[in-house]
Amino acid sequence: MTTSTVLARLIAGIISVLQASNLRNRVYSQQNRIDTLELAIEDIERINSRSQHPNLLIARICESSTKKDLE
Repeated sequence: MTTSTVLARLIAGIISVLQASNLRNRVYSQQNRIDTLELAIEDIERINSRSQHPNLLIARICESSTKKDLE
């Protein structure tokens, strides 16, 4: 193997590790967003259900968002 081949493989390996790390961080970030949104939906459902006049639109939106998670 020549020096340029080894150097090219080394650079490719480093770039690959950096890309994998970036992807992992993005996945964690998206999971945090999903967790936050799910918590917000639960709070909205709870607040809406305690109301004297629950809003049907809000109830249907919350219901449809939880159905998508099950599919």
